Amino acid sequence: MPQELFGRSEESKVITEMLHSARGGAGAVALVEGIIGTGKTSLLRWAEETAREQGMVVLSATASPTEQRFSLGVVHQLLGTLPETAHGWERAFASAGTPPGGGPDEPDYPLLAELCAGVGRAARRTPILLTVDCVHHADSRSLLWLGFLSRRLDNLPVVLLATKRCGEPASDQHLLVELMEGVRADRHIHLHDLSPSAAFDLAAALHGPDHESVDALVAGTGGNPYLLTERLRTASPTGPAGGGPADAADEGLRLQAVKERILCMLRRLDPHGLDVARAASILGAPLDPSILAALCGVSTEDACRTLGRLTESGLLCSHDMTFRHPVLAELLYEDIPCADRAELHRLAACFMRRRSASCEDVAAHLLRSHRLDEPWMARLLLDVAQGMVGRDPAGARRLIEKAVLHGLPEDQSARAEGLRIQALTALDLPASARALTAHAAGACGPAERLREALRLSDILLRLDDPACARQVLDHARSESGTPDPATDARLRERLTHIRLHEGTYRPGDRNEDRLERVLLLRAAAGNSAAAVRRIADRILTVPRAPYGSATWYHALLALLWAGDVDEAGRHIDTEVRLAHTEGTVTRIAEALAVRGLVQLHRGLLAEAGSDARTALELLTRIDADKFHVGSLARSVLIDVALEKDDIAEAGTLLDEAPPLPGEQPVTWWRLHLLHSAGRALGRMGQAQRGLALIAHCGDELTRRGVVNPAILPWLSTRSALQLALGDGAAARCAAREETERARRWGAPFALGRALVAQASAGSGREALQFAEQAAELLEPAPAPLLFAHALYAAGRAHRQSGRARRTRELLHRANEVGISLGADGLVEAVQRELRHAGGRPDPRKDSTESLLTPTERQVSELAARGMSNRGIAQLLKVSLRNVESHLTHSYRKLRISGRHELTRYFPADEAPAPAAVLLYQPRTALTPPHRLRTG
Repeated sequence: MPQELFGRSEESKVITEMLHSARGGAGAVALVEGIIGTGKTSLLRWAEETAREQGMVVLSATASPTEQRFSLGVVHQLLGTLPETAHGWERAFASAGTPPGGGPDEPDYPLLAELCAGVGRAARRTPILLTVDCVHHADSRSLLWLGFLSRRLDNLPVVLLATKRCGEPASDQHLLVELMEGVRADRHIHLHDLSPSAAFDLAAALHGPDHESVDALVAGTGGNPYLLTERLRTASPTGPAGGGPADAADEGLRLQAVKERILCMLRRLDPHGLDVARAASILGAPLDPSILAALCGVSTEDACRTLGRLTESGLLCSHDMTFRHPVLAELLYEDIPCADRAELHRLAACFMRRRSASCEDVAAHLLRSHRLDEPWMARLLLDVAQGMVGRDPAGARRLIEKAVLHGLPEDQSARAEGLRIQALTALDLPASARALTAHAAGACGPAERLREALRLSDILLRLDDPACARQVLDHARSESGTPDPATDARLRERLTHIRLHEGTYRPGDRNEDRLERVLLLRAAAGNSAAAVRRIADRILTVPRAPYGSATWYHALLALLWAGDVDEAGRHIDTEVRLAHTEGTVTRIAEALAVRGLVQLHRGLLAEAGSDARTALELLTRIDADKFHVGSLARSVLIDVALEKDDIAEAGTLLDEAPPLPGEQPVTWWRLHLLHSAGRALGRMGQAQRGLALIAHCGDELTRRGVVNPAILPWLSTRSALQLALGDGAAARCAAREETERARRWGAPFALGRALVAQASAGSGREALQFAEQAAELLEPAPAPLLFAHALYAAGRAHRQSGRARRTRELLHRANEVGISLGADGLVEAVQRELRHAGGRPDPRKDSTESLLTPTERQVSELAARGMSNRGIAQLLKVSLRNVESHLTHSYRKLRISGRHELTRYFPADEAPAPAAVLLYQPRTALTPPHRLRTG
């Protein structure tokens, strides 16, 4: 059987039809044309195997540039073993050589006719397939005979199949064109690189279905069958696609045969072909012919002519002059000696600068140059590094180190060090602190010392070292004297931030803004959430406090503790967008971690987990995941895992966290981690250890003067842990104390949480009273997850009181809300309690979307596609009020605030579910639906 062809079905169909026609007595000629490596020879061999299977005689020849001086060499390869043409060879060899006139010899007509007649006699006995590979390399007399034969095949059972490589010069271009003109358009086969799917099939057949490595191979070879096959055949044992410079060099050695073949081809194409191709591999895209000519030392006209031939041969793309196959560019680049390569990069940078190329393109060549011998080179590297330090700190660091390595002017040294530290801040935060410490010690003027001290203290705070940050600021202030008012305000704000982190802040120190002092005092003491909300709104109003500043975050958290979760969410969404625009890793991570905390308060577990996970990944990238907001991100992830009943994930996060409490200072965000760790240990059956952590957390909050339960509900957590240990009296006492503090604070979220804890610790009528109070208080609040916990507590209390019907009603509602939020732990507990009460969870309602009835789902899908309520009503032939009613029910069940959020559940490319008739389906609820707000 012929070998399998990949991506050549149309071409093989044309050849099969020609072979079938020849067996019927009608000959044909076809030409297969393509760039190097597209499988022309493979298609030829496939045709030969197919012809042999059909009983045809196969006569093949391969033309070579080294045999062009042998007259009729290709014809002799084809017909040398054919008995019918044996008598003609004596005349052919006799006529070979140079005639007396000294001109080129030409075979006489009788000789051409005799050779064709011999082929005809042989073909009448058995159909013949003649194949000529690389016909453009055939000698001129052979080209003449092939053209002579092709015009006489109509009534002969002979197929002539030849291949030609694009761009290659022929021995006699006129004879080659004459041969090509005799080929029908439908039999002039043009081969191109394989399509991605065909290339993947070929690679999978040779290498195996390893998607990542195969995708890399296909991308590197551009789908060229020859290059793809060679890379697979010579692949290293560790994988076909290398990752570093050493892997690239090893691959160059393994692909030595490919490289030599390309080098020979370039030398044949044009006298300057090799030099121009190497220079193109240096320059990359886009190619400027004048710069290319200067690098090669040739005229611009010669460079343009050579580029044209490289394009015709298929090495370069015609639209942008880039290498069609990246692996060839790599091979040519690696073939240039290292010293020459570095010098070419330096020259390219000089030429490109003179041609006003972009600074980044010039810097890319300077980075690979072996010397920076002109003053503008180092300055340009620093200018480019300054522009890219925010979006590509690793690249900026390489540019800076290159400039420093080759020497900088004295006036640029301080600038280079500052940029290096800025890049390090986004790459390795501890390393940036060490570098900035050394840099700040050498600062000259008082203003510069204070500026560097502020930068260093900010980094030290993010590394949970507030004591050292305070020392840095005190030392800089003592050396610099009295700062200007703006700097003095920044110093006061930073010192307040430091004291808050280390727990030495006391409201009334008179170093901070008066409004911020009142905010912190009231929030810590837990007095009047309404007053704190008003102060926070004033601070968050621009330009009272800039986004992302310490004061701004204090006000945002106070707004969250005061119960205005929606407003806090809008502010933190804006800060996340601004942080992404600025591009600083530390600011982005801080904004995402705090947004995760806000989302957790809103009951959006998936969003909270996503934000916290992204923040932790960003901090891990700069080696700071165990410091500052890394603790908050872990705390949010642990709480989300507990709500989803993923105890294994919570345990993994605890194992990865720094020691608790350990020798590391208990900064503000580590308090959240201590609290979440205590909860997790209780769920893991280690209540005693969890109680110790919560006690430590409570002592630390007491030392800081924080009694507000909205900030950290450590008393309700201690109550749950004491219940797990069987100490009911202590659990009730702790829950009662938190409830009293929450009533004084006056925020529904904090009070509802405390009432749920008191209901869980109590029993009988008392537990029922607290649970119903919590459910009534939380229903209009944007706290659906806590509301579901309150419903669960109320349902359990009713079951203990023997009210089965009311129990099932409450638990069904809690089950629905828990499913809509993805709180798997709560859902499991609710369903277990529901079964004890004689109820049964609906097995069809196991996901958020399944909570909707078919008609509600249909209306929601149409609304998600952008249809108006009136349009939906007209389409489904129902009343407008009916559509509005279904949408209202859908919003309540999905815990969303409007139609703009429906796309989260119903993507635009999903077809709406069919529904025959829309029916209004009333549903008994705990309270009227219009009272329930969504989070």
